[in-house]
Amino acid sequence: MTLDLLLPVAFLAGFFGSGHCLGMCGPIVVLLESPDSQSGPLSPTLRRLAYNCGRMLFYVLLGVIAGALGVVLTKIAGIKISLSILRILAGLLVIALGLNLLFDFRSLSYLEKGGALVWRRLSPLARHVLPISTPARALGAGFIWGALPCGLVYSSVAIAGTSGSVTSGALIMLVFWLGTLPALLLAGASARKLGEWTRRPMLRRVTGLMLVGIGFFALAMPYIHMSGESNMNHHSALPGERLLI
Repeated sequence: MTLDLLLPVAFLAGFFGSGHCLGMCGPIVVLLESPDSQSGPLSPTLRRLAYNCGRMLFYVLLGVIAGALGVVLTKIAGIKISLSILRILAGLLVIALGLNLLFDFRSLSYLEKGGALVWRRLSPLARHVLPISTPARALGAGFIWGALPCGLVYSSVAIAGTSGSVTSGALIMLVFWLGTLPALLLAGASARKLGEWTRRPMLRRVTGLMLVGIGFFALAMPYIHMSGESNMNHHSALPGERLLI
């Protein structure tokens, strides 16, 4: 699947999954607004911004690692075979994301289990960033809490791995982060309203159908390409056939 398709998928997954993100990041958002955190020189807006920049750094790091693994697969299996494998994986993952939005179908829960291993490693570091009273602590908190075992995050990481490029993997996770940013950058009632809006059944179904369609299109692309080449070869052979007659 091309980067032109993967980037919109990543953004839509982040944006329409931001209601879920609010639920998972709720405790840390409360800490950002707590009196202990406000005792420092940092304003609430700057604390939220620094926290979300920390999340961005962690997501981009995951994208770099996933993209590097895709590069390794390409070198081991060969470009032609690995590209086919990565394209099929990307298509299936995008379809699974679409089904999640359509039916709240937790088809990628196994990726959350992998994320839980990362979270268990990083979560003990949380005591070093509380209270979140400085820019460095807010940044560190975002980096640590970015490892929460969220199926959407690690689904996007898996999709980043199918890009077969370190740069593309990082870019996919950056775009996913941008999708989650509006809800997590807002505070209080505004964030809740945006989260409720992204969870509207009709919007989620339309987006889910779009993702499923993109996934099936990615899977069908080689056959479409082969059909096009076959037609071109057929038409190019016609003048010669006429000459033989």
